[in-house]
Amino acid sequence: MSGDRNFLRDIITSDSLQRESVHDRRFVDEVKIFSRQELKEPSEEQLKQLTHIQRTVTMGDKMYKFSHEYYGSVDYWWVIAWYNKKPTDAHFYLGDDIFIPFPLEKAISIATKEG
Repeated sequence: MSGDRNFLRDIITSDSLQRESVHDRRFVDEVKIFSRQELKEPSEEQLKQLTHIQRTVTMGDKMYKFSHEYYGSVDYWWVIAWYNKKPTDAHFYLGDDIFIPFPLEKAISIATKEG
């Protein structure tokens, strides 16, 4: 299992002919861009396979901090974002409940359409 959320995404190369004005200004020949990753909406049956810990968002809380606290790595913040259906920290407000899903491996499997 990879902590890198981009491990299943395709890489698209954009050369200077496609984006001539941008590349010329920065002296860049090509740019590699990740394709958009569609995370799977879990079914009720899949949700039954997961449990979660509930926390209340306080000043200074970030998903990467929760990821480090509960998963031992900041790399899994996106799993918390996916589970809560809030793509960035800015979508949480003080006092909101945030849910950290477990087991991590199963959550990743469901989110990335592996399971």
